[in-house]
Amino acid sequence: MTPLSDKEYINILAFIKMVVLNRHAKVEEEYCGLLGGGNASMNGATKSASMRHTAPAIARDSRFSTAILVCGVFLLGVLYGSHSSSNSSNNAVTTFPFNVAATLKSTTPRDVHVGSMCRCGSQKVPMPDVNKELISKYHQVPKNPLDMSIGGQDTRVIQPTSKATGSDPKRFLHHPVEGCQCFDGDGRIMPEPTSDQFMSKLSRDYFLRPNNQCQESEAESQFNWDQMPDFGVEDLPIFVGVLSFKSPLSLNNTLHNWLKHDLFHRIAAQDVMVQLNHRSQEDDEIMYDFQKKLNNRHPMTILGDEEENLHPGLAISNFCRRAEQHPSSHPNGENLVLFLEKDWIIPDGSGKLFYLESIFRSAIALSQRGVPYVSLRSSQVDGSKSWRCPAEGIGWRCTTAHQHRWTNHPVLISCNWFLRYLEPFVLLNDPIMYCGSSSVHRKRNGYCDWEEALQDGRVAWTNSQWVMAHLGNTGGGPLFVHHEVDK
Repeated sequence: MTPLSDKEYINILAFIKMVVLNRHAKVEEEYCGLLGGGNASMNGATKSASMRHTAPAIARDSRFSTAILVCGVFLLGVLYGSHSSSNSSNNAVTTFPFNVAATLKSTTPRDVHVGSMCRCGSQKVPMPDVNKELISKYHQVPKNPLDMSIGGQDTRVIQPTSKATGSDPKRFLHHPVEGCQCFDGDGRIMPEPTSDQFMSKLSRDYFLRPNNQCQESEAESQFNWDQMPDFGVEDLPIFVGVLSFKSPLSLNNTLHNWLKHDLFHRIAAQDVMVQLNHRSQEDDEIMYDFQKKLNNRHPMTILGDEEENLHPGLAISNFCRRAEQHPSSHPNGENLVLFLEKDWIIPDGSGKLFYLESIFRSAIALSQRGVPYVSLRSSQVDGSKSWRCPAEGIGWRCTTAHQHRWTNHPVLISCNWFLRYLEPFVLLNDPIMYCGSSSVHRKRNGYCDWEEALQDGRVAWTNSQWVMAHLGNTGGGPLFVHHEVDK
């Protein structure tokens, strides 16, 4: 038997798939009254009776189509066996050119919009001028993960489905940066030198060095070194999660402070979830008045009841799981939660307000570059145990969980990281999780002091090497400060 080529295999599979789909489409048209027009005007009772009579036929046709598919795939397997044997006799190794199961699924990819990498040698700080079209994507509320209306250059990269990347293929669309500057740094953002002999030379000149022979390849490419797509960083939805416990006055003051500075709109929060522990009538009155003032300008979800008392870990878990069910959720659950307790306000004189949007775009990038915990407060770690980790033109300091404790300060948390590694401790319903140094905590049966549990070793934190980023106070002072009104 003459072995078939890879192209012929693909054509055969496409034909089988076409037969099956056309057969199903014809059956669906026949039984829904779309052929001939005679059944289109049937009343409900007549349609029900018709469907009862045609149901066995549909089932038979489904079995018939399945039989065609199974036989077709079996035939391909036989042909492929002869193809492999023929190649093996010539000492050639051939892999099947496609995945049958994946090919039979929907092949409509979702668009992933990415920018360009802005990179500099170790003695310089990269400062990208982000594409305005991409910025508009970041500011969408609500987000539609399957929206294909925003442009971008097709990279011709379509990533197949996998358990690691999600159930939809990804088509990457590139939005080149307007420019990328490399500068020496200032008091707010400084370069982090490296001793690596290659990373220290990073530049376009190094890429085009004479012995690299890349100049001709670049001339033939749709990309150039200055505009390589940053495939690892896409827009991610942010959800705000607010936790309050018997503090209606502080909550009221803080909500109006955030509204005054337009926090929710400027960070494109997809929803603001407010967890009211031991919810009271005063809480409800405050939330009612605030929502009237908000006037539907932003989505808000009120949670909790008079008995419920969620500790921060359980609240974050709840926020993340609700985000997954939200229409604006990332298809793979790669959501971010800005966790805020009820008494963290934005000071009026904060210089960081001038570039608030840039701070959160930078934090989104960090969350996809190995930093699942992005604190919006300064680090409490000795400088020798942290390092500068600028992202998208914003200065941060990074350290590890081994060097810095968890705090309940304002923090942007990667939900897929939290649910994977920390939620099991949240769900540990055992008396050992209910103890604490505070007598108040000991009196709350079934309440876990989450912050203390992370500090004393009950939760896997201190020996972990999670990377944490901190915003710091340089460049305009702190973004959030603690201000308690209820005493």
